[in-house]
Amino acid sequence: MATVQAFREWFWNERVWLPGNITWDEFENPPPGEYYPLEKHLLLPSFLLGVFLLGVRYVYDRLLVVPFAKYMGLTFKKTYYVEKNPTLEAVYMSDKFPEQSQVQELSKKTSLTERQIQRWFRHRRSQEMPGRMKKFRECSWHFLFYLSSFFVGLYVLWDKPYFWDAKYCWISNVRQHVPNDIYWYYTIEMAFYWNLVFTLVTDHKRKDFKELVVHHVVTMNLIYFSFAANQVRIGVLVLLVHDAVDFWLDGAKMANYVKKSSLTDTLFGIFFVVWIITRLYLYPFRVVWSATFTSLEHVPIWPAYWFLNILLWVLQVLHLIWSYLIFRILATKFTGDKKLKDLSSDTEVSTGGEEEEKERKYVTNGSPAFSRNPKSVDSRKKRRA
Repeated sequence: MATVQAFREWFWNERVWLPGNITWDEFENPPPGEYYPLEKHLLLPSFLLGVFLLGVRYVYDRLLVVPFAKYMGLTFKKTYYVEKNPTLEAVYMSDKFPEQSQVQELSKKTSLTERQIQRWFRHRRSQEMPGRMKKFRECSWHFLFYLSSFFVGLYVLWDKPYFWDAKYCWISNVRQHVPNDIYWYYTIEMAFYWNLVFTLVTDHKRKDFKELVVHHVVTMNLIYFSFAANQVRIGVLVLLVHDAVDFWLDGAKMANYVKKSSLTDTLFGIFFVVWIITRLYLYPFRVVWSATFTSLEHVPIWPAYWFLNILLWVLQVLHLIWSYLIFRILATKFTGDKKLKDLSSDTEVSTGGEEEEKERKYVTNGSPAFSRNPKSVDSRKKRRA
């Protein structure tokens, strides 16, 4: 315990995390009616609340989402049992779509026929491809939270001066009182990101999985360390700007999974406009600019300034990467190069649509074991006649 306490005292150095000549003692003993944030007041409560959200998600999913999805025509994906075969599994890990020559070679190494090997690979691929029901359920959870958190954020920030002018994030920056509504808004947001981390393995893997992990890590660090450094005001603006756009994308994906093309296009169009406003204008030119430059007009630079601003800029780089992918979706849709089958194939979603398309092409054209032989089709027609 002495070692842990010594590490904490070294890590939470007042000269690093707090601007000006103030101490943690002043945060521990604020004036009557005032509350100054302490890191120990956020980490454990948000973690426990994140665990609690797992139960909330389960109940919401079972009682509301699944019945609604079934009503809209979605069904659970059929699963296939795949026998364990180390030889085939070794090939599968390097090539999920083996050529016919590979299949023939595997048939010689094993006691299986070529058709059995093709079936094994098809069923093995099927295990990793999420069905529309699974993707719809995950999007429904994200949609519920982002929609709720955005309007709750609007409600708690509406009467705050820094909501209308970010310069008030830095006035009286040395000691900023955090009211109860802001504290709980911050804690619940942190809890949701804990929840996302908990379900990262069980949820389907997205095409931009690495970027998504970086985003979660950066956001959680921003929430946690901005709270500890008494930079909650700029932190809530970052959260609100992000929440404003995400539920539109999840709504568009949900509409896409139930094959409502007109609704999908409408929601995606709204998402695109809101993305431009929030992620490419408000976030960089109002929030990040204020944190990086306007703050220096009111407080001197302190070490945590560099750390927190680097995290903000990393998020902006991710926004630019995703903006490129979104513009690519619109380009392919309006030029008619290919149909937009799955919004998530190029943005923050899964590769399910791409894998299904690749599977269809492979089965139809790429694999002699499953491709249609015109002669055999003609012979079957003659036998029927």
